[in-house]
Amino acid sequence: MFKKIAVFLILSLMVVGVVSAADSTSFKVPDNFDDLGGGVYVLFDSHNKTVQILSVVNYTEHDAADYMTNDSENNYTVFEGENNTYNFIDGSTDEEGSFELIEANGVKFIIDFAKSGIDDKNGFNETFQRLMEFNKLNNVNSTQWE
Repeated sequence: MFKKIAVFLILSLMVVGVVSAADSTSFKVPDNFDDLGGGVYVLFDSHNKTVQILSVVNYTEHDAADYMTNDSENNYTVFEGENNTYNFIDGSTDEEGSFELIEANGVKFIIDFAKSGIDDKNGFNETFQRLMEFNKLNNVNSTQWE
């Protein structure tokens, strides 16, 4: 079981690119997410199964292009929402989720909530709800992207 979680986390980190530990520690995260370091937080259920992963990624043009570009070869589809928010399905890692582009203290970030499994119709609702909870905790207004 632990090996599956470790592999899932490693793959997730590879997908989201390089994360910054220094700047991400100042953010408040929703309750019950465990800090794994490097801007990665995990929510486990009562059986220690991963429910959701939060990744705080320093914004770069390269990472943004990875997040916001449909890639049929890798089964990645992104759907644009409002106010710099997006939903995605990643068939190569069997994940779905929500992310947004934010700016805090003059630094730009990609905030990504993902969950395993792409067949759950409530997946986007769950990850988007956590994204909005993150915004409320951190006084983030995603419309303020410069």
